[in-house]
Amino acid sequence: MPLPGSRDSSVVMKRVSQGSFLQRTVLKHNVIFNEGSKGEEAYILVEGKVEISGNVDGRKKVFAVLQPVSIFGEMALFLESHGRTATAIALEDSKVVVLNGDDLDGYIASAPPTIQAILNVMVTRLKHTTKKALRAPNVPMGIVRVLDLFELNGQTELLYDSAVRHLADIFVCSPATIEGYLQGLSTQGHVVIDASGTTGAAATGRRVLRLVTPHLLQTVISNGGKDKPAEG
Repeated sequence: MPLPGSRDSSVVMKRVSQGSFLQRTVLKHNVIFNEGSKGEEAYILVEGKVEISGNVDGRKKVFAVLQPVSIFGEMALFLESHGRTATAIALEDSKVVVLNGDDLDGYIASAPPTIQAILNVMVTRLKHTTKKALRAPNVPMGIVRVLDLFELNGQTELLYDSAVRHLADIFVCSPATIEGYLQGLSTQGHVVIDASGTTGAAATGRRVLRLVTPHLLQTVISNGGKDKPAEG
């Protein structure tokens, strides 16, 4: 993530030079770390460009392209498993400053008591937030909630392909996964997927997703989740 303040890398280098921090040169196309690998280091990008990506439903998804001055890989310092949640690759010859857990702990330990207390609270909150952010979303129930919101606002027909595309973006998964869940809702009789509707989609040959169960979310919850969309 980009660091606040000046973009001048010399400012960061001046600050970290006060400690025993290692600067590393990473050549273009070299992998700094892989998703799923164990890591106990974070990095400050002071020169070059780094791509952060991950595997989403079997496909590579680029989360960010970082430029100086940015910090990345810090999540591994706040996870008990120290597992990497993404892959970092140098897009051009780059220079990074390496920070490890001991550096962070040492800095906190040497800080004045008041600052130490604040830093400890911030680290604890960041650990909690990081763990919460990494929890996999309940995609089936998420789809139900989105469709229920449309129905509550009187919109019972959606362009199918557009709905699939946007739902895939929302839940960061493949369109095929979304289509599987929608087919499950169709099998349960909650939606109809066809090329006939009042929206004029039939005239263009585009498919329509029609919501036929009023209060879909309430219905699914009342059934104990049994009607949540299973992948078709």
